[in-house]
Formats: sequence, C-alpha cells, structure tokens
Amino acid sequence: MADITARNPRRTLKSRSGCATCKRRRVKCDEGEPSCRRCTKTGLECPGYSRPVRWSTKYEKNSTTHLDSANSCAESFAWFESHAKKLSTAIAPPSPAGLSANMAHRDEPRVRPDQASALGSPSTTVSPQTESPDLEDQNHESPALSTSSSLANQFGLSPVPSTGDIFEESTDDVLSTEEIELIEPYFGDCGMSLSLYAPTEQSSVLLDHYFSLTCRITSCFDSLYNPFRSEVSRMIVDSPLVFNCVMSMSAAHLYQNDPGNGSGAIPLGFQTEAISLLSIELAKIAGMEVESPGSEVVQLGAVVPRQTSLVRDDVLLGIILLGMTSAWHNPSSLGLSHLHGSRQLFKAWMSTNALDDPNTPPSMNKTQSFLVSSMVYWEAMSSFLLDQETEALSYLDIFCSTAAPSMIYPHPWTGVATPIFIFLAKVGTLMRKKRVLRNLRLFKNGEAYQRALYSELLEDAHTVEQNILKCRIPFISLIEDIGDPHTTPEHFHAIGRCYRLAALLELYRAFPEIIEDESRFDLAADFAYDPVNNQSQLVLGLAFGILRTLEMVPEDSHTISTQNLLLLIAGSALAQVSPTQLQETPAQAKVNEEVVQWRRFVRNRVLHLYTSIGLRPIKHVAITLEEVWSRMDIVVKSGSVMGDQNNVFSDQVHWMDIMAEKKLETMLG
Repeated sequence: MADITARNPRRTLKSRSGCATCKRRRVKCDEGEPSCRRCTKTGLECPGYSRPVRWSTKYEKNSTTHLDSANSCAESFAWFESHAKKLSTAIAPPSPAGLSANMAHRDEPRVRPDQASALGSPSTTVSPQTESPDLEDQNHESPALSTSSSLANQFGLSPVPSTGDIFEESTDDVLSTEEIELIEPYFGDCGMSLSLYAPTEQSSVLLDHYFSLTCRITSCFDSLYNPFRSEVSRMIVDSPLVFNCVMSMSAAHLYQNDPGNGSGAIPLGFQTEAISLLSIELAKIAGMEVESPGSEVVQLGAVVPRQTSLVRDDVLLGIILLGMTSAWHNPSSLGLSHLHGSRQLFKAWMSTNALDDPNTPPSMNKTQSFLVSSMVYWEAMSSFLLDQETEALSYLDIFCSTAAPSMIYPHPWTGVATPIFIFLAKVGTLMRKKRVLRNLRLFKNGEAYQRALYSELLEDAHTVEQNILKCRIPFISLIEDIGDPHTTPEHFHAIGRCYRLAALLELYRAFPEIIEDESRFDLAADFAYDPVNNQSQLVLGLAFGILRTLEMVPEDSHTISTQNLLLLIAGSALAQVSPTQLQETPAQAKVNEEVVQWRRFVRNRVLHLYTSIGLRPIKHVAITLEEVWSRMDIVVKSGSVMGDQNNVFSDQVHWMDIMAEKKLETMLG
C-alpha cells in the first residue's frame, strides 16, 4: 500500500508559505499571526513572517509545465503581486535602534569561516549577480572618494560619507543556512524570466568589502600574491580569530564615518570577539585554563609563553592586525596594549620556527617573511608613540642580516627595506628618550647628570647612524615582480630609499652633534656643506631628496598606502631659511620658493592619500603638518634661527611635540 501511495502524484500543489519552523518539520502551517497555532501549542517561538527573506534565483527558467499558454502571463503576475505585498514589509531595512540592539546581543552566528574559503581571488565577490548597475558601482567605491571637495580647502575636516548605507543588512541570522524560497512562476509562452535581487548577509557584505577594497589599501601592492589576500583567505577557513579580525577591519573601514544609523557598533562587536578569541589562544599558549570565551580576558602583556609552546601563524597575525588597526576604530587608539604581549608571542613563534639562532641568518619562507615584516613595521610605527629602551627592540636584530636570496620578494608593509624599518624603530625610540630627558625636573647640580645621560644617547645615535649608512636597498634587478601593474620594482626601490633618508633626517634633527663632516651632505639634494648652519641645510636637503623621489612615484601606485609617515617626516622639515641680513639673498629666496613648492606637493599628496584610503588617522597628519608650517613661519618672521645648537635640548618645531600637545597622536602606518 505504501508503494502505491508513493507512486501517486501529489493532487495539490505543495505550499511554499508558512513559518520556518513548520517548514523545517515538513508539517502544514496555519499561517496564523503573530505566531502560528502549532508553534504556540509546542511552546516554541514562531519566526513569524517578518524575518529577512533571501531570494532564490535557482528556478529562473522558462517552462510550460502546469500552465495554460493562453492565460499564463495574467496568472503569473497576479501570483507575484499577491506575494509581493505580503513580503514588502518583510524585506524592509532594519531601523537604527533594531540594528544597535542586534549588535548588543551578538549571540546569533553570522557566517562560519568555512563559508568564506573561496574569497581569496581578487575577482571573487559575494555580491549577487543580479545587482543593478548603480548599486554595483557603489559597492566598489572607496568610502572616501566624496571628500575631495571638502579636503581641498586645506584639509577641511567634514565627515567622509560611507557606503555602508547602500547595503541592506540582515538582523536575524538564526536560520542562516535555510532559504525561505520564493518560487518564481513559470511564464510559459510569454518568453519572460523574472530576475530578483538577492539581499546579502552582513558578513558577506563585509567579506566582499575586504577582498575588493580593504586588503588592497592595506598593502603596498595588490595581486594574487598579496598576503592580505592569499594568506588571509587561507587562514580564515580554520581560524575564527583571523576571521573576526578581518571582519573588524572591513567594518571599521566601511562604517567609520557613518555612526549615525547604529552601524558604529558593528566593527567594535567584531573587534571584541577577536580579542576574546585571542585571550583564549594566549591562555592556551601560557598553559592557563579558560572555561569559556567570556569567562576571563587574559592580560596580553602578562602572558609569558612556555618554551615548548607552539605558536601558530594565525595567532601571531591576529594580534598584529588588532594592534595595527586599532586606530581604524578610533584614531586616538594606539593599540600599544597589544604590543607588549605580541613581543613575547613573537619570540615564542621564532623559537617554534627555529628563527632564534643568533649565529645563523634566518632563512624564511614567504609566510614567515610576511609575519616578520609585519611585526617590524608595527614596531617602527609604534616607536614614535611609546617610551621604551632601545634594548626592547634587540629581538629584531637577527633580521637585519637575513640570508640573501637570489630574488627579493616585497612585503606588504616594509617593501624591500625590512632592515631599514628596524633602524627606523630605534631612531623613533631615541627621539622619545631625548624628549623624556629634556622634560626631566632637575635636582640640585642635576644638569651635569642630564648631560651625561645625553652623551649616552649620542653614542646610541651614532651607532644607529652607522648601521643605516651601511644598509643598502636591493638593486631593482633583484626585486621580484609581484604581478601588480600599478606597482613596479622601481616603486619599491624608491620607497626603500625614502625611508632610509627619513631615518637619517630624524636622527640628524634630534642629534646634530653626530654630523661629523661634509661627507653627510652627499645624501642631501643640491646643498653644499656650510659649517655655520650645517644641520638645518642637511635636514632640508634630505627632505627635498625624499620628496623628489616620492614625486617620481605615480599617485596610482599602491605604495601610497605606506607613504603617510614619509610625508609627515619630510613635510615637517620644510622650514623656510631665515635671512642672515636685513634682506634675503637670491639663494635664500630660491630655497624659500622651493620650500613653498614642496609644501604644496605634500599637501596634495596627503589629500590624495586620504581620498584613496579614507582612514581618519590621515586627517591627524594633515592637521599636524599645517600646524608645524604655521609655527615655523612665525619663528622665521620673528628673526629667530631654527634650532639653537648652543643648547642640545633646544629642538626645532617638531611634529612629534605638536601631536602630543594637540592630542593628535595616532598610528601612522
């Protein structure tokens, strides 16, 4: 009897409506409102009919089944209109209050990392193919492109509109693996096919934004070999930590200037989840016991990995991303709380990968080289914000002399000049130590003690200078082509040279005593040795050299993402020459005219950097530069000389002091 029943065709059409609970149980739903009778009877919470709907497009085909060709069109449109009215309220965008409440209770799962494994290719997106052209254009538009007019007026600080408002976000993903399918009717002989737009989930939108834009602006090159594309897409499959870090970065970039509609909680939610997962990983490495993700947050600086601990690559990358992108959420957030713990973690990672032998230059694969360069870059950017001893950076010295490969593979942040960034980190540390020494309250006869400490700083500065002068940027022919048509080996070579000059520039500004002879002027552009005012001319010449090199790098080069600190260092050194007499000489007038010209170049390049990348920390650089130039011009007009070499603690107008004074300190990378 059962076989006969099974062979009987269904006499009535299967209902496609009803609540999700009844559909999952394959029982008939009475479609009661606000909840159906079966859910009420069993004590379950009925999903109702207001949950988000995902449109199915897998039935888009022409067919003549079950329809009479004479009246198929009329019946089809009548069917669609009736259901469209019922669904019009169901797919309405969520209100700001509802979105905020949803992010406050982030208990529902979004997207598992294993659902995003195919997003590593630059051409792969998760947006539906049925998007309208207007929406598709907006999805791939930088969130900062509309700020050109507002910033053109000397970096106006009007908010940058975000593209987040063009996405319809799902606020209920409880049954994300199920589709509430809307079956398109068959149109028979009408020859029509209904194409519907499929709203994407929030995580899909963020992943799409990351792989289409965020990973591109995060690296100084973009191709299939970009580690923030290839390595990250591999890691998020198995690492919830990296997945949440990527979501946090993407959401911070997408929604950073659009907090009014409740989207400001989205990036913080992912960041909090990433920190919680990181705490669990650190507790495991340190041999601690953690009961649940929310039970206890391990202090990152207090974790000391065991010697036998195995530190995975994804854990190290996760803590680096959290620290480097803290300023994406809040420009004043420096991420230094993660740095101390990451050093211990990095040392354990070096031991895990046998990279800690001081007698053997480390030989690394591309993943290891990517992580090392990322850590070095983070240390270099943090050195201008953190008071520390130079010995704190000694664990990186082993990477100053790595085994020279036949070809140099560029890194996303340090390019081909990773050793230069190690020395730059030491320069930043010495600069801050000098400022601490300058601000000390002296006890009786304490000036002699202060000068003794300064002599020690001079010795360290001289050692760092010698190391920088010995360090050479690889030849262009040895730099591997990474497949980015916008970023050539010449660009990597130019940026490496600029950072080498920038490290020397800051070293000579802070410690003019180490300028021993006129041989240093070989580094400067178009300046001859002047024993009377050698420091200011050498610093200005180095600034001109940096900016002339940057001018040769086109604006569409992806290396622009790493030019922020270069523009700040070189731009803040553009001081006009003070006239030695009542009237300036023709040579001084020419130099001052060139200073004005290069200030204009720096202003335009920072503007382009902001409109291309769209991160708020770049605004802090713009404000700082304008304040530096204003104060420098006041000093020159007053007749004072920039820098008094009779007093070792009488520094010039410096961007580091102004950033601290104006509370503009931020992560500059």
